[in-house]
Amino acid sequence: MSNYSRRDFLALSTTGAACASLGMLQGCKTLFASKAKPKIGVQLYSIRELCKSDLVGTLKALKEIGYAGIEFAGTYGKSAKELKQLLDDTGLLACGTHAGLDTLKPDKLSATLDFYSQLGCPYITVPYLRAKDAAGWIDFAKQCTVAQEVSRKSGIRIGYHNHQHEFREKIDGVSQFQIFFDNASPEVNMQLDVGHVVAAGEDPLVWMKKYPGRSYTPHAKEVYPGPGILGQPGEGKKGVDWDAFFVACEADVTEWYVVETEADPKSIENVRQCFEFLKAKGRA
Repeated sequence: MSNYSRRDFLALSTTGAACASLGMLQGCKTLFASKAKPKIGVQLYSIRELCKSDLVGTLKALKEIGYAGIEFAGTYGKSAKELKQLLDDTGLLACGTHAGLDTLKPDKLSATLDFYSQLGCPYITVPYLRAKDAAGWIDFAKQCTVAQEVSRKSGIRIGYHNHQHEFREKIDGVSQFQIFFDNASPEVNMQLDVGHVVAAGEDPLVWMKKYPGRSYTPHAKEVYPGPGILGQPGEGKKGVDWDAFFVACEADVTEWYVVETEADPKSIENVRQCFEFLKAKGRA
């Protein structure tokens, strides 16, 4: 058994060091053997125009590419029963959904949990918030914490997905991202959109180390804006350090890498190339 702990791997990750560079490949294999390899999902917002025109055909195409699951971005006017049938027919899993904060309010939370429970959906993530001051972010954190307390019985975890403003727009020198996660329950999922984190000038591994055990479904996205393909940040841009990110995630609690690309919602090609990148990296 390797003497390296999870904490050791996170510390290594913050310097961008991969296990191979330290001659620790066997140690890596031993450490990760007890933890299931994260599965690969895709956020349907990436191909939203295709989903609108042909949801069934699009889901079948995703399965053929090799994706194991999908993260919903809307329900396309379908019932939970209809969506569950689509999942069953294609062999895809629901790895999560993005949903507005209003769906987590006390008068709607029960119906929201019932709907996504029928899909076997384990994560409900609020994808965006703007708050004018720290009090607004703290209030949001409390709302998510309360929703998490209720949702625990259903086996669904509540979370928040970042963009760039949570890091760029500081309040009294503190990022909005930190204000939220300092005040939210540790059970709330921290869905890091790694591309947005790097584009905002931040190191995602620093935030994973600060809030360990909370990155269940990070978004695998290259810096934005850009070509929208993992490993291709665009000329002159600093891209994501994917090797270090994978090591950190797999030493933590990550269950899914959720691909997101925003460059072309009318084509599946970017989604395909993102999957091929993950496959080349041994993640698919």
